[in-house]
Amino acid sequence: MESGKKTHDLPTSVQLDLQTGVFEPCAMHVTRKVSDLSMMFYDTESVEKLVKKGDPVVYDIRHQNFITRNSDMALGVTVVQPGKVGDEYHMTKGHFHEREDRPEIYFCVQGEGYLLMETNNGDFKVEFWRPGTITHIPGNYAHRVVNTGDKPLYFFASFNVSAGHLYKPVIENGFSKIVVEREGETVIIANPRRK
Repeated sequence: MESGKKTHDLPTSVQLDLQTGVFEPCAMHVTRKVSDLSMMFYDTESVEKLVKKGDPVVYDIRHQNFITRNSDMALGVTVVQPGKVGDEYHMTKGHFHEREDRPEIYFCVQGEGYLLMETNNGDFKVEFWRPGTITHIPGNYAHRVVNTGDKPLYFFASFNVSAGHLYKPVIENGFSKIVVEREGETVIIANPRRK
């Protein structure tokens, strides 16, 4: 660990509300609205309309770091609200890790949808998610969660703080595929944003 970092070498607990995905204590809470993800959704006209109509929340993230002298584990809980921007389902921003030797584990607690994963080389993987699905995500895969259900989807994330987050490649290119509703069905299609 870097010198000067605060350490907590005793066992630590947080209390989770299993219905809502909210836990306390929580070191960081971030709310992302449609406007915060405007560069992610392909239908810019629908983005503008939703922002003008109140800019709905797409998801919330809560983090708690557990830094000790010998480790840097963290807990994240994300709650993705049901909804769509145009025909594209609500989703997390998605990111790569700065360090490819740092994987992440996701555990779907409530709701249903998809976990999209993709390498810089274009190797795309998708996992259908429902309560109880646990996915190990290698450090070289960007990852994004999409809520295709009619209630909030929430999941745990366990990762090393030192993994870091790289958003720029996802902002610039998006994932090669997106999840949309077409004729009442959920389908995965090529991303129109991709050049």
